Amino acid sequence: MPAVPLFLRASTSNQRENFGQLNAIENRRITGSLDAETISDGPNLDLWAITDAIIPVNVKRNRYSNVFPWNKNRVQLPVKPGASDYINASYVTVQDIDGNQDNYIACQGPLETTAHHFWTMAFNESEKQQNDTIIIVMVTPLIESNMIKCSKYWPDSSHPVIDYSGLVRKDGIDLPKLTVSYVAEEYNTEGDYLLTNFELSVGNKVKQVYHYYYYKWADAKVPPSIAPLIKLSQDVRTTVGAAGGASNPVPIVHCSAGVGRTGTFIAIDHLFHDLEHLATSSGKRKEYDISQDPILHTVAQLRSNRMMMVQTVYQYNFLYDAARELLDQVKP
Repeated sequence: MPAVPLFLRASTSNQRENFGQLNAIENRRITGSLDAETISDGPNLDLWAITDAIIPVNVKRNRYSNVFPWNKNRVQLPVKPGASDYINASYVTVQDIDGNQDNYIACQGPLETTAHHFWTMAFNESEKQQNDTIIIVMVTPLIESNMIKCSKYWPDSSHPVIDYSGLVRKDGIDLPKLTVSYVAEEYNTEGDYLLTNFELSVGNKVKQVYHYYYYKWADAKVPPSIAPLIKLSQDVRTTVGAAGGASNPVPIVHCSAGVGRTGTFIAIDHLFHDLEHLATSSGKRKEYDISQDPILHTVAQLRSNRMMMVQTVYQYNFLYDAARELLDQVKP
């Protein structure tokens, strides 16, 4: 077994202390974005502005009253002049200590009134990426503890087509037509997820959609096991690599608020998809010191892309537990 790296030798209390520091930094950002007199970043106030999310025309598009994208990197819908381009979604870029970079879109689970915004975003971002493949990773059940966590925004075998064209036109979205059609679905027992294929059509252009649905992860909690999430990560990456096009499709990841489980899955995908890399970057050939803790490094980046990513200290601790478990599986 590879040697245990220094960052995994840190105590749970040390991990909690680091997580508390991440929260303190974020609280200052949010406070400063709402009250310029208390901002500690001085001229960097605009970096953490959330004003686009809380203006009256947009506030009803937020699932929760305290989770918003930063203005600086929010996703914008393609709309006609005068219409709102707002969706509660953020571009996320994370880079590891070796310089390897991964890109995602993190967003809240669609409301019944914003499902057409979600599909508009998916189509528009695919067009910008110049490919015809859309990958969606959903890591929340629809209902939890009798609360709606996400609206069912997709068709199924009983109702195979949803036409959002009227809603798109009503909101001034600059697309001629928008329909989503069910194609097929298959349950992956190893990854414990449901993969559904859809076709997203705008006019005569059709996108192939791969919808990965992992619904056994309770809100604000940790996953029951790391194994299915590693399988999910690997399968998503296989689909990304096989997509073709001018550039790889950027996965759209969402839970309910788009921060806790979403941020934790993105951290897992970024850090742990390549188990051999985990071994070589943690073993004799290279050993991070405490100041180069890759988990802290990743979560700090995630928080700079979207507030509250990896929302709870339990999710943060889970990343360390997962790293130890995965490291034990890698042969020296």
